[in-house]
Amino acid sequence: MVIDIHAHYPKGVPDFPERLVTLLPQAGIDKICLFSAGDCLGHVSNAEILEAARRHPKHIIPFALVELGKDGPECVDHYAAQGFRGFKITNPRSSYDSEEYFSIYERMERTGLPLLAHTGILMTFRPPPGVRVSSNWMRPICLDAVLRSFPGLNIIGAHLGVPWHEEASMMARVHRNFYVDLTGAWWGGWRVNKGPEFYRYHFFWKDAWDKVLFGTDILALNELIPAKQVHDKILADLKLPADVLEKVNGGTAARLLRL
Repeated sequence: MVIDIHAHYPKGVPDFPERLVTLLPQAGIDKICLFSAGDCLGHVSNAEILEAARRHPKHIIPFALVELGKDGPECVDHYAAQGFRGFKITNPRSSYDSEEYFSIYERMERTGLPLLAHTGILMTFRPPPGVRVSSNWMRPICLDAVLRSFPGLNIIGAHLGVPWHEEASMMARVHRNFYVDLTGAWWGGWRVNKGPEFYRYHFFWKDAWDKVLFGTDILALNELIPAKQVHDKILADLKLPADVLEKVNGGTAARLLRL
């Protein structure tokens, strides 16, 4: 089973879920985790994500966006009860390790559902009035205290923390409950400019690739197939064993999602 752990649902695309599901076999993907990064980035609501999953339960896995600094901890239980299978955080109002968010992480830990956190530089956009944006608040190291305080909460750090790659990979080595994905722009983002030695340097320890998950980070339908092709080439160049590829491409995600 191949599971895309990281994909977005943009606004204004007619029949987006139906067209996405049609493309999945062509891309060689069985299931896709779909979520929003918020209205300010031009994405649909959590309700629309959930509706897409209800229409396509065999293929779409819904994650709920939790807006740190805006949402309260009660939303976590609400989303879990609705049928979301994971949570997404990005663009917090202060650092990920601000204690004001710990009650939210505690609720997430209780659900047993995974959390995908944006880590690294955030793309530019026009924020709502009065809202500050700081990529420094989303450095991988800002999740260190969270991982230590909530060892039952599995967190996936997106984009290997670009450009703080070493923070992200070392945290995956140290923390049992921290994972990473290698998502980035297929047309020229950070990952396509890295050779095999880069990945061997960052994932050098025994079973290191057990902490890496496949994702496309699509923002549009036409990105799905080329993003998967970029991912496949990275792994092919590394000549990883078949059992390791199975874990990266879906086995580890299936375990975290309890499929």
